[in-house]
Amino acid sequence: MRQRHKKPAAAVLFALTMFIAGCGMIGDQRTPEEWLSLSYSGLAATDQYAFTGSMSIKTEDGLAFKPETFEGKVVDHQQLTLQTNSADPLHWNPVQVLETLNQTNENVSIAAAGNDPDTVTLIIKESASVSKERWRERLNMQLDQLRANRPADDRPYLQEWTEEFSRSRKQLDDMLASLQADTEYELIIDRDRLLPLKMEEKTSFRYRNEQRPYSETRFTTVRFQSFDGASSESVQQKRKHVTID
Repeated sequence: MRQRHKKPAAAVLFALTMFIAGCGMIGDQRTPEEWLSLSYSGLAATDQYAFTGSMSIKTEDGLAFKPETFEGKVVDHQQLTLQTNSADPLHWNPVQVLETLNQTNENVSIAAAGNDPDTVTLIIKESASVSKERWRERLNMQLDQLRANRPADDRPYLQEWTEEFSRSRKQLDDMLASLQADTEYELIIDRDRLLPLKMEEKTSFRYRNEQRPYSETRFTTVRFQSFDGASSESVQQKRKHVTID
């Protein structure tokens, strides 16, 4: 009878080490599109989570407006609360943003590796046509909300208000006709949980108003936390560099 030779323990350990390393490489071989799709699916499947953010605008001549801060909470996969320090209503749903980017992005790439091996960072270019349509709808909705505050017919300033609203309507239509919007996102994803930790949006606008060209840039930063009731500390304690400054 032939006797089987046992493999040295070191050889077995080396083979096991190579197998584990190979598993890690398989995860790293995901395409940028797969990372984006998985992060969207992960957030959409999360029963509850919270997010905080800020939005600021800067004009081409350096004029910066006071940042708008907001916070939201999603329970049972539906957005229940969204509060802001501004009087203007805010319409921002993180799942819808990721869904749109997942379906209609122009380009997705993985940023150069950072110092945190537990995260992956995507750079996502939104389709210019989608970005323009999104902002066209948002600005028209804001004007419609203003129209809802139309004074009563017996108010003495009704005619003045109507004339001003008509002027604003024409001005917005002229601006939207020439509007160009370029949007880019930076998305930081937890490699293990496949959940977004932080999202930054930069949108550059170019348009004409009264025959003059204008440009401005909008910056939005959002941090996700408290996934399925976990405290924000437990989720973010090892990733301090992804919190909002």
